[in-house]
Amino acid sequence: MSSKILFLVGAVVVLAIYGVAVAVLITTPGNNSIPTPGRAVVAGIIAMFSTLLVFTLGFIKTATITQD
Repeated sequence: MSSKILFLVGAVVVLAIYGVAVAVLITTPGNNSIPTPGRAVVAGIIAMFSTLLVFTLGFIKTATITQD
């Protein structure tokens, strides 16, 4: 039971990070212009790494599946 709670907490944290990064990207003016504003670059990097964390959580979940 504790592994499910830990996985759920991890998923909520990762999705919160992703949501904040996407919100910053949406609210940054000129994020498609060249040069790209630094705020948009940082938010894009954070969104990218939180996406990788989603895959990491998936790999951890599949690696720790136990047969009941």
